[in-house]
Amino acid sequence: MGVVNLKGTGSGIILELDPKISFDILIKEVATKFHDSRSFLGKASMGMIIRGRILYDREENEILEVISNNCDINITCVLREDPETDRIFASYIQKADLVVQEQTTELNDETAFDEARLDEEKNLAVVHTGSLRSGQSIVFDKSVVVMGDIKPGASITSKGSIFILGSLRGSAYAGSEGDENAFIMALEFDPLQVRIANAIAISPDSDKGPKIKMRKFMKTTSEKNTEVAYILDGHIVKDTYGAAFLRDNRFI
Repeated sequence: MGVVNLKGTGSGIILELDPKISFDILIKEVATKFHDSRSFLGKASMGMIIRGRILYDREENEILEVISNNCDINITCVLREDPETDRIFASYIQKADLVVQEQTTELNDETAFDEARLDEEKNLAVVHTGSLRSGQSIVFDKSVVVMGDIKPGASITSKGSIFILGSLRGSAYAGSEGDENAFIMALEFDPLQVRIANAIAISPDSDKGPKIKMRKFMKTTSEKNTEVAYILDGHIVKDTYGAAFLRDNRFI
């Protein structure tokens, strides 16, 4: 695999990036790749999947600017695809709102896989593709998976849980009809405001209102952690997404 690889699909393009090379070198390679592919790509609006490397918002925006300057396509949405995203999405499908009954060795659960129940419940969630920008607001009557970001000034509301495969920097409201078991998960969790059922919390940087509390101590690190907010003892808390969260909330 080269430093930058570009592949076309039926609905967009896949941009594969080397995870080890410095970003300064990488961005130059992206510019060259899209400049050389300008005639091949043509003039069209399409989505793009970024694979192989975890990017910060600043880096993603720089890549989009370079693409815009070196070809004629219009990127309508971006999905950052990586093993962590795949794991989270798989866990959601298997263990969250779809509630598939499965055997576990640890619990010696002999409940058979209920295919009929899966058929009945597989429509309990929807997938929204694309980011929400400032001023945009969407409402869903079931759990939702957002393949994109919730930008500052944007908001999303769901009667169920909210799974954001991107960054949450706006507002999110889960369990809008009083479901205290709903939760909000994001790959980058830095919201202006979150609300679950009747509980509400705001960014720790805000001056007034109940702040989002950390359930566990987390070391300061440059590594990004997927985080999830949920209700504990009547208050919204934030925790690192992982096996402990799933176990504590009875998803496994």
